[in-house]
Amino acid sequence: MADLTGGASGTMATWTPEVWSKRASITYRAAVVLPPLLDHTWEPELVRGLGDTAHIPQFTQNATSTSRSTFGTGAALTWSAVTESQTDLVVNRMRTKAFRIPVEGMFQMMPNYLTYLTDGIGTAIAVDTDADIAADNTDGFDGLTAIGADNVDVTEDDILTAEAVLNNANAPLKDRFFVFSPNTYNSLRKIEALRNQLYNASGTIDLAAGPGACGHIFTLNCFLSNNLEAGTAGKKNAIFQREAIAYAAQVELKVLHDVNIEDGIFDQYVGYNIYGFKMVKSGSGREVDGK
Repeated sequence: MADLTGGASGTMATWTPEVWSKRASITYRAAVVLPPLLDHTWEPELVRGLGDTAHIPQFTQNATSTSRSTFGTGAALTWSAVTESQTDLVVNRMRTKAFRIPVEGMFQMMPNYLTYLTDGIGTAIAVDTDADIAADNTDGFDGLTAIGADNVDVTEDDILTAEAVLNNANAPLKDRFFVFSPNTYNSLRKIEALRNQLYNASGTIDLAAGPGACGHIFTLNCFLSNNLEAGTAGKKNAIFQREAIAYAAQVELKVLHDVNIEDGIFDQYVGYNIYGFKMVKSGSGREVDGK
């Protein structure tokens, strides 16, 4: 009797999940906005089998001033004590999307319907992951000090204030991001100077920058997201440099397929990701309240 548990090469148990997993993964990568903007430096420390926590030192000694001596005197060195605090990045979050179909339905459904359902797994998990990073009480964007005003147009002064914060924190010019809601996008386009900056000379957007990319303002790469945290009436946007928030995914996205005979006979599918994130440099960004 043939082995249908996946041990035999080429059986449906082996072949089917691989095909659908790739489709859902592609959809996820095409839809998710925020994880690619965060700092993945510590992700290799949290691969499968190596626990759930990465201890991130704050590198406080790098912030101390250098010693000065009178030139030409051979003055003694001043030593800095290496005493560190740490921030813990914990992989403790998971998003799932599951569906099942009576087995008889598998033989009667329209062509490609199952493909659309499995594609939807990637989209749903991407939306929830973005919303999780932007939500209150998650140590994502909510860990940034707020500027601006709820349900009021974001102004050019708000953006300049946030840029000054980054500059005063010596945040690198590279990888600075402005993530905003659709309504704040409209607020920005009401300001002629910003409207002109959001588009390049040909009036098109560089889609290679990633999902949600919609241009540049000053030193900021701009991204549009409909999954930001709601304020009282508006939305909570964010301006930050990549190193502000650390992110690690142990499983970016995986899709499993099985047959359930306990509850009847169902073909069932579940997609999930496993990840964690942590505010590491709260001074390298600002929440920008707006519309």
